[in-house]
Amino acid sequence: MKKLTEAQKRQIVKDKWFDRLFLVGMILFFAFASWFGYNSYFRYDIYQERMLAKLANKKLDAQQICMFGNDIKTRPTKAVLIEGETYYVCCQMCGDKLKLNLHDSQFAVDEYSHHRIKKSKAFIVLTKKSNGKVSYFESEENYNHIK
Repeated sequence: MKKLTEAQKRQIVKDKWFDRLFLVGMILFFAFASWFGYNSYFRYDIYQERMLAKLANKKLDAQQICMFGNDIKTRPTKAVLIEGETYYVCCQMCGDKLKLNLHDSQFAVDEYSHHRIKKSKAFIVLTKKSNGKVSYFESEENYNHIK
């Protein structure tokens, strides 16, 4: 077996140091990528769940929801005037669909009385069983009969 020279021994030490540095760098990179992915993807879901739990079974302002999609929105919604009634939507596309009354979107059915009501005049509540969608009622009394 051939003996190593001093230069070869120094090169082996340098290579080991570089390999360890590379390994630590890769561990830090994957740790950062995991943290970034968690914050980007799951953090919004956690925030959304907390917000839904906080607003459950409470009267909502019309400005908090998109009346076309019946969703609660965290950012401000836009007012749309249709036949003298004010509706709120999250984007221009939803506003256009609401103006066209696509899928009868300007109206909702009261869960208690089963009457057809305009969303702009409704009592709006996020019920726990609605999975993030709001419910519309003719009045607070009708809502109280359901809860």
